Amino acid sequence: MFLGACNTTRHISDKDCLLRRNSLQLASDRTLTNKGELSDALSSLIIQKPNTYFLGVFPYKVWLYNGRYKRYQRDTAAEKFQLKIKTVERPVIYDSILAEKSKQHMQGYLFNQGYFYAEVNDTMVCKRRKATVRYSVKTGLRYLINRISLDADDSAVRAIVEASMLQSPLKSGTPFAMSIADEERTRIANVLQNHGYFKFSSEFVHIEADTFNKSLLHDVENPFESALNFLAQQQAGRKPTVDLTIRIRAENVRDAYKRFKIGSLHVYPDFVSRADIHDSTMEEHMLDGAVFRYHHYYVHDRVLLNQIFLRPGQLFTQDDYDQSITKLNGLGLFQYVQLYVREDSTLPADRSLRVTVLMSPVKRYDVSVGLDVTHGQTYSLGSSIGLNYRNRNLGRGGNLLSISLNGGVELGYDSIASKSFLDRFYLLSRNVGINATIDFPKFIAPNFLGKIIRPNQTHTLLGIGSSLLDRVNYFTLINTALSLGYNWKQDSKKSWDFSPLFVNVLRLPYRSGSFQDLLNSNAYLRNTYQEILIEGENLYFTFSNQNDPIARRHYSYVHTGIEEAGALLGLVNAAIDLNHSLGLRYSQYARFELDARHYIRRHHSMLATRFFSGVGIPYDKSSVLPYVKQYFVGGPYSLRGWRVRQLGPGSYQDTSTNADVSFIDRTGDIKLEANAEFRFDMIPLFGGSLHINGAIFLDAGNIWLAKPSNDYPGGEFRLSELGHDLAINTGFGLRVDIASLFVIRADWGIPIKAPNYAQNGGWVFDQIRPGDRNWRARYLMPVVAIGYPF
Repeated sequence: MFLGACNTTRHISDKDCLLRRNSLQLASDRTLTNKGELSDALSSLIIQKPNTYFLGVFPYKVWLYNGRYKRYQRDTAAEKFQLKIKTVERPVIYDSILAEKSKQHMQGYLFNQGYFYAEVNDTMVCKRRKATVRYSVKTGLRYLINRISLDADDSAVRAIVEASMLQSPLKSGTPFAMSIADEERTRIANVLQNHGYFKFSSEFVHIEADTFNKSLLHDVENPFESALNFLAQQQAGRKPTVDLTIRIRAENVRDAYKRFKIGSLHVYPDFVSRADIHDSTMEEHMLDGAVFRYHHYYVHDRVLLNQIFLRPGQLFTQDDYDQSITKLNGLGLFQYVQLYVREDSTLPADRSLRVTVLMSPVKRYDVSVGLDVTHGQTYSLGSSIGLNYRNRNLGRGGNLLSISLNGGVELGYDSIASKSFLDRFYLLSRNVGINATIDFPKFIAPNFLGKIIRPNQTHTLLGIGSSLLDRVNYFTLINTALSLGYNWKQDSKKSWDFSPLFVNVLRLPYRSGSFQDLLNSNAYLRNTYQEILIEGENLYFTFSNQNDPIARRHYSYVHTGIEEAGALLGLVNAAIDLNHSLGLRYSQYARFELDARHYIRRHHSMLATRFFSGVGIPYDKSSVLPYVKQYFVGGPYSLRGWRVRQLGPGSYQDTSTNADVSFIDRTGDIKLEANAEFRFDMIPLFGGSLHINGAIFLDAGNIWLAKPSNDYPGGEFRLSELGHDLAINTGFGLRVDIASLFVIRADWGIPIKAPNYAQNGGWVFDQIRPGDRNWRARYLMPVVAIGYPF
């Protein structure tokens, strides 16, 4: 029965062929990386796809279909349902008409990419009633943009567009593509709409391309010479060029060249239906020429008006329209925001646009509970619970109040003890914390900061919280924090976070005797685990073009910033002895961080890379960074071949007999880490709502001390020893993607270079023993986590 079902052609006619494989042979002038992207794009245009094969060998969905074939003949409803949810597949029969359409799609795509004379051919070979289709594509040379000229039938419009041409995506010497031309048409329309041309559209912009190279015609009376010049250019490998003419024609369209102003603004914060427009029972307010109408007055008018940039008396601009929608949605008060702009004949001719804003409020209060059960490399079982409360409209000002209360425990497991299963668990640590933040959708600061930060794009954040960490048999740490910060978006790709003040107070009300003995014998740990006051400021910048349609295959993420602590307290301490007054030492340090990531997306795979560097330099009265500001490596989001906080610093090797407990954490002042991960699709299930995917990864990095320490020989950063100090692991992983909502992953990291391994320059290939049970138990433990590592 199994072999019979595996015969995928048994239910197709003798004259048909089952489509087994599509292949694409591409000859192009593109580089290797760009050639791969072009190949993926062309492959996606092939209409007929073969059936799904497990590991490229077993057509399990066709096998299921053939096994139920007779049933499907009697029950077509069952067949339609299972085909719809994609648990089975009918055999795909080769169709020459669809193959021809695929060629046409490829030809059109290449033409739009600037390959005006590409050749696309196909060949079908059918053996044993299984067809292989080979598509051969010769792109030829891609045309480059030569000259760009502008022709508009309105002098004012021409002047505006000419002034904006530096922002044009069309540049001389760059490859031509119709997508870039369309982008330019849209850009010109936006530029003019931002100057008040409300009725102007990209339909009025036409871009003409002329591929005829007039420089080859030295003698127009001698066509033979012109032909020789053309052949000589091709033999020299020079790419052909295209001249572009941007024509703007709208003189026959009514009011296309008229600049419009806003005449009225009506806002409905709790809109129900169109009847609200004429409902006399609604509460009505006037503010700066805007009309607000409520069923129930629940938010201050000024809060909403500050987010709306289309004001009476101002010119209409598309940017103001887009920004108004973005800012209103950013308040988090509404299920939806709809903004309508139309010409109103009842308004004055010079202010004829009526703006209407319709909004539907969300629930003001939100309470949620989260429960987690986890397993990690440093503990056997962990559990945490969190209670979260949110008030989205505190004080009717659109202010978001968030309060979270959380607690958890980590348990170890003694597999040797002769006890019952539950009695073998023992407590390793417990934690509890409470945090509160208020997000004000406005700028609250002295006026001089307003000259640096645009207030209408800024959120003000105020946070306070405290947490307690109890490491059983070691110490109890209480961290109390206070912060004031601002965040704002520079544009759709860039954002900033600035905190002019943050304060942390670290206290250790309990130290065990054994832990105190450890601190007494280790100066670095003694300075790390001390009661201390941290006061400072930081500035962070983030760039991400993941949502940019132009960068959909190659996109990047950069997060970088600086942080300083102790400078202000140092000045105060010069006048007042803070150690004596507060009973606390204060920390002084400077930190710099860079997190840079780049992603290369392919049709069924992705290459993800990351580089992280963090440098913390203690100065003046501080010799180490505070515990909460130190760096560590290892674990599911770092070097996956090592346990979290169990690597480094540098090439330091602990030679004590009880190494696993003598060091609570391994931390440092400097961190360098690089990661590369190749992610690929494997098996789609349940109609694509669940995917099992794979990954192969390589991680490298370590932590170091900023200053030499007698307690950690080899732990300080030395550029000459960087290659030796780097730890490297490889590994593989599985990811379960559930409806693109979240990802559960399991990674198996294998160390291949250890800084503290004295032989072979640190390479440990001779120590890898997959057949050894003890080696697998120690080095091949799966790391289970939620989400991707980066």
